[in-house]
Amino acid sequence: MTNLSLFLIESADMYPGAVALRCEEVSTTYSELADRAARFAAYLRAHDVQPGDRVGIMLGNRPEFAAAFYGILHAGAIAVLLDPQQSGREVQVALTNAGAQLFFFAASCAPAATAAALAAGAAPIELDYHVLNDLTDEFAGRPRPVSRAADDDAVIVYEFGGSGTPKGVELTHASLVTTQAVIARSVLHLGPEDVVLGCLPLSHAFGLTCGLMAAICTGSTFDLLSGFDPRRALEIIAAQHVTVIEAAATMYTDMLATSADCGLDFGSLRVCISGGPSMPEDVRRRYEQRFGCILLEGYGPSDLAPAACFNRPGKLRKVGSVGPPLSGVLMRVVDQRGNEVPVGTTGELQVRGHNVMKGYWSQPEATAAAIVGGWLRSGDSGYVDEDGYVYLVGRVGTARA
Repeated sequence: MTNLSLFLIESADMYPGAVALRCEEVSTTYSELADRAARFAAYLRAHDVQPGDRVGIMLGNRPEFAAAFYGILHAGAIAVLLDPQQSGREVQVALTNAGAQLFFFAASCAPAATAAALAAGAAPIELDYHVLNDLTDEFAGRPRPVSRAADDDAVIVYEFGGSGTPKGVELTHASLVTTQAVIARSVLHLGPEDVVLGCLPLSHAFGLTCGLMAAICTGSTFDLLSGFDPRRALEIIAAQHVTVIEAAATMYTDMLATSADCGLDFGSLRVCISGGPSMPEDVRRRYEQRFGCILLEGYGPSDLAPAACFNRPGKLRKVGSVGPPLSGVLMRVVDQRGNEVPVGTTGELQVRGHNVMKGYWSQPEATAAAIVGGWLRSGDSGYVDEDGYVYLVGRVGTARA
């Protein structure tokens, strides 16, 4: 069995009383989270959700996101992730494209979400922690999740931008299982004693895979930051003895600026990872000096689950580089004709490995244009040096349709 939700079940078996989630000083143990996910799966089955069906969720960084996400997987369904910041029109198009049956959303986006769901033919359900308990209270969840094949979809993440229909990136159970393990073991070195602060939206692939999933599969505690505020983040780091942070470059810049006069102890921190736009070298250096930890940059869009290369603890780091490819991942640089270019030459970055998406949901032409001969055309330009370290340059204007 390959079902991604098994990792929550296994962590609950090994660390039942350990804290899985902490949000606004409210803690959820692994046994509680596993039970709520199983009950949510039972609720879905009672509402005729079958394995392979799509269920939309548009929730913030709250405990109900984790319970709903793992519950959807537990039921064998596919989680369609949407950001609460997206417009009603975008949500409608995505839900229609995915053919979602049910759509769970936060109260903050209820009017637009309800209208979008009804227009797309999905049943709209406003969800918070109390509603989650009310919905699932009468159900007894089955202890083991529905069996899924390695190549079955687990998650669909929608990419918006430009013109045309949004693309639903299909990430499989096997792809996410492998990627979460590589990030947790090779990059973050996570264990049950760690506390991970998640600053990035769980509706985005980086926050989900490199934050929540990496923590859950290792029995770590995941601290949910529902809305980024640098001072609040620093207070959580000091109070909860956070050891690992995943955030964006701008968030680290804000934390660095705010830390100057806060008088807090950050001695627990050991490693931070950055997703999104690259970080200025002087910011990285000053952050590491101020917080006494290492700050690692990596690269990987949603199409890559979302990690292709990363700097590693204890390994050589080069100024301006996002590190070498992760284990099981191949990267190359090609010219406009698709020919591989010499070391140090700029071209389009292409990726092959376990992390490459299955495709774009119900868009075979877009999938064929993006994956050629097993290589994902990233649409990003960069180069690779003689040691295999990757450097980003920008976007390739005509790389992908």
